Amino acid sequence: MIQTDLYSFSYKKGSLVPFCKRCGEQNFYRDGKNKRGIQRYECKKCGLRFVWTSDLQNKRFFSNIISFAVEIYTDLRKAISLDGVAELLKKIFDVKVSDEAVRLWVLASNKSISRREIVKATIWHVDETYIKIKGNGYWLWIVYDKIGVLAWRISKKRKIKDAKILLKNALEVAGIKPAKIITDGLKQYCYAIKKIIGWNWRAQKEKHIVSSGVGRNWYIERLNREIKRRLKWFSTFQSIKGAKAFFGMWFYNFNKRKSAHIT
Repeated sequence: MIQTDLYSFSYKKGSLVPFCKRCGEQNFYRDGKNKRGIQRYECKKCGLRFVWTSDLQNKRFFSNIISFAVEIYTDLRKAISLDGVAELLKKIFDVKVSDEAVRLWVLASNKSISRREIVKATIWHVDETYIKIKGNGYWLWIVYDKIGVLAWRISKKRKIKDAKILLKNALEVAGIKPAKIITDGLKQYCYAIKKIIGWNWRAQKEKHIVSSGVGRNWYIERLNREIKRRLKWFSTFQSIKGAKAFFGMWFYNFNKRKSAHIT
């Protein structure tokens, strides 16, 4: 019998201690290891032999501990470092986890924004904000509407191809062209909108609204402020992969909260 749920273990200082699933006792022998090198136990009361393992393959910790760590690290309402997450796991679950393990869990848990099923076009708010990766400047592009984030992208420069990829990804998620698009004064958007959305220059005069500063783009400016506030704990990401993993989970959680609030 293999224990696979977190609640089949009680907590003693410094370690998780299994209890017998048959009789519930915590009185057991260490009965060597199995062929895979996993510790085996035998209950002193009923003689049940069992193996303590995670519910995830090749993992020491259970999926709900890993999920908790990833969710709390990428939570919109909290600003917490990797070390802080590790300390929290120690306090709540009494398990010792390194900040590197939490970082790897975030990398492995990257999620993408799923395609929507919407009945009518919405207004897209598009903007880019400055972030740092290994001390170097990058741009985080975002397409946002009242339902949540449609698409995002990280690039070294602000080129037309980056704006085109961003809008193409947003169109694939939305499944329908927007009623209007609001951007800042970056000229790359005009060319990208013409190519991806299909609006000519005359149509853009009606549907593409250029609004610098807060103004009519206050939706996404507020989102950018949330991002900046959260990134104060980083100062800089250590890799592009790490930044993409973080924002993948961050925007995934943002959309979950947004949809829950709407419904």
